[in-house]
Amino acid sequence: MTACLPLQPQSLSTAIADRLRQRILQGEWLPGTGLLDGEIASSLGVSRTPVREAMKLLCHEGLLTAHPRRGMTVAILNTAQVQEAQALLQLLRSHLALHPAIEGGLAQQLQALALQRLQLANLAALTQN
Repeated sequence: MTACLPLQPQSLSTAIADRLRQRILQGEWLPGTGLLDGEIASSLGVSRTPVREAMKLLCHEGLLTAHPRRGMTVAILNTAQVQEAQALLQLLRSHLALHPAIEGGLAQQLQALALQRLQLANLAALTQN
C-alpha cells in the first residue's frame, strides 16, 4: 500500500493565477500591457512553468490574450465582448434568483467570470478617459 500525501487546497499555478488575476483586476496591469513570464516568475520566486500555466488559465478566463511567439497581454475587450458579459450576467442573476445555486456551482463561477470581464472593461474605459 502506498502512502497518500495530503491534497493541497490549490496548486501552485492556481495560486499564481489568483495573484495575477488580482493584480489585473486592481488595475496594476492595464488592458494591453504585455506580461513576461520570466519577470513574473522572478518576482514571485518560482520557475516559469507554473507562471505559464497560470497565464494560460487567465487566457481561458478571458483576462489575458495570447500572441504567438510574442507572449501574452492583458485583454482588451471589444464592444461585443462587453455586451456578451453584460447579457450573461443578467441571465445568471435571473437564474440564481429563481434557483439558488450551491456554493461554488457552475452558475456562480460563470457569474464571477462575467463580473471579471466587466471589471476589466471598466479599467480600460477609465484609462481611455
